[in-house]
Amino acid sequence: MTDSLGFQKRIQGVYQSMLSKQEMKVPKHERIKIDLHCHDYNSDVTDELLGRILRFPETWLKTEELILNLEKNQCNAITITNHNNARSCWEVMEKGRDILPASEFTCYFAEYNTHLHVLAYGFSPEQEAKLKHYRRNLYHFLTYTVENNIPTILPHPLYMYRAKEQINPEIFEKLLLMFERIEVMNGQRDIWQNLLTWEWLNSITEEKIDNLQKKHGINSANFCKNIVKKHFTGGSDDHMGHFAGSCGSYLHVPNLGERQKNTPMSQLALEAIRNGDICPYGSVANHQKLNIAFIDYFSQIALHMKEPGLIRMFLHQGSLKDKLICLGFSNMMQELRRHRFTMFFFKTLHEALKGQRPGILTRFKVSPDFKPLIREIDEIAKSKDKDQEQYFSLLKNSIPKMFTTLNRVIAKRIKDKSSQMEQIDLTADIDLSSLINKFEIPTHFRALFEGSHDRKTDDVSQVNLSEFLDTLSFPMLASAFIAGASLISARVLMNQRKFVNNFAKSLGKHEHPERVLWLTDTLVDKNGVSSSLSAKLKFITKNNLDIDFLICHDSLQNQPHLKVVRPVGRFSVPSYPDQTFHVPDILEIKKIFFQGGYDRIMCSTELLMGLVALYLKESMAVPVYFFLHTDWMEFVNKTTNLEPQVVDRIRRILRAFYLQFDGIFVMNQDHANWLTGPSIGYDSKKLHYTAHWVDEAFHPKKQNRRMVFDNKVEENDIVILYAGRISDEKGVFDLPVLMKNLEKDYPNVKLIVAGKGPAEERLKQQLPNAVFLGWVDKTKMPDIYSQADMLILPSRFDTFGNVILEAMSCGTAVAAYDEKGPKAIIKTNKNGILAKDSGDLKQKLELFIRDSSFRLSLKQNSLKRANDFKPELIMEAFVKSIGLSGANKLSSSKSEQRRVQLLPEQIGKELKKAI
Repeated sequence: MTDSLGFQKRIQGVYQSMLSKQEMKVPKHERIKIDLHCHDYNSDVTDELLGRILRFPETWLKTEELILNLEKNQCNAITITNHNNARSCWEVMEKGRDILPASEFTCYFAEYNTHLHVLAYGFSPEQEAKLKHYRRNLYHFLTYTVENNIPTILPHPLYMYRAKEQINPEIFEKLLLMFERIEVMNGQRDIWQNLLTWEWLNSITEEKIDNLQKKHGINSANFCKNIVKKHFTGGSDDHMGHFAGSCGSYLHVPNLGERQKNTPMSQLALEAIRNGDICPYGSVANHQKLNIAFIDYFSQIALHMKEPGLIRMFLHQGSLKDKLICLGFSNMMQELRRHRFTMFFFKTLHEALKGQRPGILTRFKVSPDFKPLIREIDEIAKSKDKDQEQYFSLLKNSIPKMFTTLNRVIAKRIKDKSSQMEQIDLTADIDLSSLINKFEIPTHFRALFEGSHDRKTDDVSQVNLSEFLDTLSFPMLASAFIAGASLISARVLMNQRKFVNNFAKSLGKHEHPERVLWLTDTLVDKNGVSSSLSAKLKFITKNNLDIDFLICHDSLQNQPHLKVVRPVGRFSVPSYPDQTFHVPDILEIKKIFFQGGYDRIMCSTELLMGLVALYLKESMAVPVYFFLHTDWMEFVNKTTNLEPQVVDRIRRILRAFYLQFDGIFVMNQDHANWLTGPSIGYDSKKLHYTAHWVDEAFHPKKQNRRMVFDNKVEENDIVILYAGRISDEKGVFDLPVLMKNLEKDYPNVKLIVAGKGPAEERLKQQLPNAVFLGWVDKTKMPDIYSQADMLILPSRFDTFGNVILEAMSCGTAVAAYDEKGPKAIIKTNKNGILAKDSGDLKQKLELFIRDSSFRLSLKQNSLKRANDFKPELIMEAFVKSIGLSGANKLSSSKSEQRRVQLLPEQIGKELKKAI
């Protein structure tokens, strides 16, 4: 097992150690403290295309506020590095204040079709104009700065603006030759990127530089005074003012006390930067600082956004997709501005981040549901003037608390509304088909928020959100606002995760561990999915694989390879009253994912955890896989009477969901054909075959048959067993007709039913001679299987059929329809019975009842067949399919590998290929 649980702590420790050693090099009485990378409102043109189309500046922060925050963090020299301009520096100088002129220029590296940032210091207004001109070509830009003694810094080198194609690693070889000052402490980047930058610079040798100069034909001396020694710098890269000065650079100025009496600090700072007398200070905090910055940024967008202009928007450069996204976002934000309470939230939160507490009336008048929210906002405001680390620590905890509060309010209000609706006869005017068919969002947002008196279509939801906003929509909007900011901040940092990890591999240091987080909504419930997942968890724990399960549950506790989060709400559906769905806190799961050092996701359920999986995919830029357990289309067809067009809408919803996954695991050929066919259109190259196995407890047991079945059967009876949920979709109502025909000709045939479900009472009425055992604990099932002659599985939608393997493992024959899962396991008339329809099933069961030698042969071969499903083989193929290169070798003997040939054809091929 890799050192995954300690990955984040380990790299943080290494980075902090490096930082401490650097700080010791500069005597405290001879250091200038300066944030060499910070922004204010004059960073008004963003690098991101969407921001330019919508005319968003990068920040609304006033220069005076930025300087105040820098001084609060004891910076004794000031600079402002706005994008492609030094306007703020000139404005401060005009007021007679001392400031080091600087800017962060976006330069074009043509040969790699890449834009990268370059910090430049100490230039004049005339030189600024030249720099703006030369930034179109990185070589020309750097040549000009060297000729004019303008020191430059390469900030956040592992983060570049470029086209979608991969970054060419050669670019870093050339950057080493052209820059002698490189930022290794960027407050908005994560520890991993900062640390790798530091390790990259530490790997430089004179021989390496010589080889690179020959390779690329670049004379490093044209750009650097010392071609081997690199100088490490730091800056907060702060745009909102919250963390300006919390990290930056110490500049060493010998005899500082005397020199500052006659020389401006800006000149002393410039001298130290030119000489390379720099070391970084402060701390970084992965994505949390950037997350807080985005939360404040979105708040200010809501408060300050202006109409971007439709014609201007569509005349702007960019794809039609980009412009449509901007149009939708603009419409939504304009409508949100009409909702007073949502705007109050944005305004109050923004002011709190600046240190302004909510008013006394606000704190007392707000509804009880939102008092915890206001308390957290108030605590944020009160902590603004405290120590920077204390302030940041409180922010890290307060934002998740606010998110949890909002989600609990949502869950509570949905529950309250649900209880009110239970008193209404919904079936009088609408059925499920109508509900699904009418579920739609209008194309014009005003109708969504205000409703319309002139509806032109029956398919658009009759929802007036202006009325709904007062009860449910504000907490949902605010929750989505926080989750969205968290997603974007993480995505900005993790978008180049693959490249950064390859960079770590090239250095041979700090490579990200390979670990899987397996999300599921069910693990300990009374269903086949839970049983199979529990078996996998047991195997993973026993073999200490780099896979952890995560479930949202009220009472389960954390254990090795199992993470448990508590729900913010819960609900159940009428058709499955025994199944409780727990609503997870998505930010808590994201935190677990990050801190646990995971780098890929497996998901087993489509509902809540399916959405969490896709959220993690987008925010953390990781591959996400899906384990398909249930045939939902067959389930819908068997349990509902929906109209064809409604069923097709469900198919399209499933298609949109499944197409988001980087790989899907299936357990039968029918499902594979459905996914890769026209219904879904999934890429067959991303499809993987797998299987289940059963617990070792399932094996033949010698027991007294009469005792096992409470004296309700005789020793000579032919016992046919049904084990599973008693519901329509399980095909249980095929049993009454079947048993009526069999009992007439074979009075010694006895049906045993083990299980519960919503159709139990109806089935009892139609099977008066059957023995109903109710729900049977899993530990007792091996005894029941062992004393049965035949397990019957009348379901047509089981993707695998755990009960088939359970029965076979106990030496019990199985009869099922020739569908999906069963036909992948059973070879008819060899180790079981496969039937085309109920008539065919009856005929084959009659042969089984009449012919004792046939009966014995099936039972013996069933036991042999069950032994083919070895967990070692199945899991070895599984972990390799999801790319765990460091997985343990779970099976190696030739006899075990030969068993692959005996598994279902497609599964066998997949396993054979993997092994």
